[in-house]
Amino acid sequence: MVRAVIADDSAVMRETLGKILEDGGIEVVGRAKNGTEAVAMIGRLEPDVATIDIQMPGLTGHEVIERVMAENPTPMLVISSQTTKNADATFDALEAGAVDFIAKPSGDNSVDIWSKQDEIVEQVEAVASADVSKSTASNRDTGADSGSGAGAGAGAAGSTIDVAAEFPNDPTLVIGASTGGPRVVERVLSELPERAGLRILVVQHMADHYTERFAKRLNDRTAYDIREATGSDTIGPGEAVLAKGGKHMAVTGWRNGRLTVEHDDGPERHNVKPAIDVTMETAAETVPGNLAGVIMTGMGADGAEGLAAIKAAGGKAIVQDEATSRVYGMPKVAADRVDVDMVLPKDRLAEGVVNAFRGWSA
Repeated sequence: MVRAVIADDSAVMRETLGKILEDGGIEVVGRAKNGTEAVAMIGRLEPDVATIDIQMPGLTGHEVIERVMAENPTPMLVISSQTTKNADATFDALEAGAVDFIAKPSGDNSVDIWSKQDEIVEQVEAVASADVSKSTASNRDTGADSGSGAGAGAGAAGSTIDVAAEFPNDPTLVIGASTGGPRVVERVLSELPERAGLRILVVQHMADHYTERFAKRLNDRTAYDIREATGSDTIGPGEAVLAKGGKHMAVTGWRNGRLTVEHDDGPERHNVKPAIDVTMETAAETVPGNLAGVIMTGMGADGAEGLAAIKAAGGKAIVQDEATSRVYGMPKVAADRVDVDMVLPKDRLAEGVVNAFRGWSA
């Protein structure tokens, strides 16, 4: 049975989350009312997972995560209110070492949180399965994981990408990620050479309020022009679009080297929206020529069917390896079901993409 610690300064939220997790078969071994208590409790009880509120007295959620990752690495799930300030703090928490996050409903007394019961239990279980010990050192990296647009694509630390080499015409890349994905997505995009002229579509399982902030963060930290999908977008060379939370992103057209994508308000697939499969399948149907898909860390099976469609259309298929995936769910399913071209660690995914478009083999 998964053992969890809950850290939240709201007594109502501690009680409600506790009931939700216990009803879902998770043992709640401790409840901390502030950050200082959370660090001590996690160290003493050694839970499989901890849920961490961002705003707490004593120590903030970000400070709790930094201390725990330095002293006693533990998978942590951030509980974040849907505010701009907290959205930025949430991504900082992921950078500090948290595995994933969920959006706190509109208020502590809101019954809305019970409507998320299955999602919360599923995410807590997924985060509990994450291997944080292998990524503790990388949380302190100063290379691509914390790069900025100024140096992005110019050869991050450890990269063997030849930015001066030739690239094919009209290359299109579709990236899919879930649990543990934001930092890997950021790293890969920061290492891709701008002069490659890629058209990039990114699907990260993430709630609506956060995709806009994530797109801005990616835009600020990479050489590519990245934005959240608006519902009707065209994407040209050197541009990228991130699927909006709560909407599938479908590729609907191609003209003069530019892609067209639109919101697809169809039903969830794999219990998620946006779904990677929708974007990859429509890309495979619409995009002529050079196409590649990458499936990164995450729970579930989303992306396997889409990656298969890309392969069937003559494209290249790449998956992240088990050793560097926080949660080896989606990449494993894709690797099992699809004749993938490359299985690579996170620090070689960008290199693999470049090689795929140049026709090299891994």
